[in-house]
Amino acid sequence: MIPAYNEERRLLPSLQRVDQYLSTCPYASELLVVDDGSADRTAELVRGFTPSAPDRVQVRLLAHERNRGKGAAVRTGCLAAQGEYVVFMDMDLAVPVEEVGRVLERLEAGVDVAVGTRLHPGGQDMRSSQPALRRLAGRLFVLVRRLVAVAEFQDTQCPLKGFCRQAAHRLFAAQRLSGWTFDVELLYLAKRWGLLVEEVPVRWDHVAGSHVGLRPLVALQVLWDLLRLRFLHR
Repeated sequence: MIPAYNEERRLLPSLQRVDQYLSTCPYASELLVVDDGSADRTAELVRGFTPSAPDRVQVRLLAHERNRGKGAAVRTGCLAAQGEYVVFMDMDLAVPVEEVGRVLERLEAGVDVAVGTRLHPGGQDMRSSQPALRRLAGRLFVLVRRLVAVAEFQDTQCPLKGFCRQAAHRLFAAQRLSGWTFDVELLYLAKRWGLLVEEVPVRWDHVAGSHVGLRPLVALQVLWDLLRLRFLHR
């Protein structure tokens, strides 16, 4: 599942790469794109995309009438997903689609939630390729997140997460945050409910063109979401 907002420039190359990967997998799959109220040709391009192996890969489009936020788009897609396992990732493929196999391997082994992490054994941090200002913002976010929400996880914001179907439907049905901090909410609920969660080291590269701006209002919204998380799920 991939959320999309004004992604007409990189959509087709990304869909082609994901389709190429899925068509070689030994199982049927669906590639579900949620257009989050785009003002460009995102939805049109998804509708016109034909998978290379339609008997193996089904492409589906869901659309929001207005922009509601990444968290809302992921929630819509994951609740609509029909597979035994549900995986979401970003359109920029900062985490290469081939890393999906690592997450699926852990789900097939019996974990309820498998989340990518950009911190690897031995201390290697994939996030080091980010610009300095974004790295600083990330460190501040981690500090606050550990203090007020969840401290157990190394990397809550890695854009690759997978769920067994039952866990996905339970978590996303309870999700309330629609913005950037929805990942924290999902992991907070998973730990609270005693679901088996495992972090999986994955490749990641910084890709320019993020929709997450480092603006004061964005920072305030992130802080507010973290602070009210526990009250949303009393």
